[in-house]
Amino acid sequence: MAGINSSTSKPIAVVDSNVLIYAMIKDYPDKNRHEKSLALLESGLRGQLNYVLAINPIIVVEVFSVLRKFLGCDEAELRINTLLHSRRLGFLLISKEACQNSIKWAKEKDIPVNDALIVASMLHYAELIYTFDEEHFKKLEEHITVINPTIATFEI
Repeated sequence: MAGINSSTSKPIAVVDSNVLIYAMIKDYPDKNRHEKSLALLESGLRGQLNYVLAINPIIVVEVFSVLRKFLGCDEAELRINTLLHSRRLGFLLISKEACQNSIKWAKEKDIPVNDALIVASMLHYAELIYTFDEEHFKKLEEHITVINPTIATFEI
């Protein structure tokens, strides 16, 4: 999987687990979310966006957990491995500092620690996240921009 480093020429946008899940499961939870999520993911994986889509270990675990329930363990593993081997999808590591920030933010902002950790892992690399979970991420807007794929258009 593509790592994120200072030589990356395009800006980075994180794609939240719910967007990936909706892209990978047809018509779940509805046709519109599936189509918008799939279009975003496919455009990113073809390198057609003005930025690099990225994920982190929390997102991988969340996606696998849901896909396993819907599709079974083998199919979930296959789809996750396809993402992990994509050269056009960035991967953000999680530092000790990010862990500390996420615990602080989860407590202060009353949000799930996994969402806080996703944002904390973005701090040095990305300012934009595509998600349907706007409620939690909007509480950290001083650090990131939150975009719902069904409301906003993405630039190609």
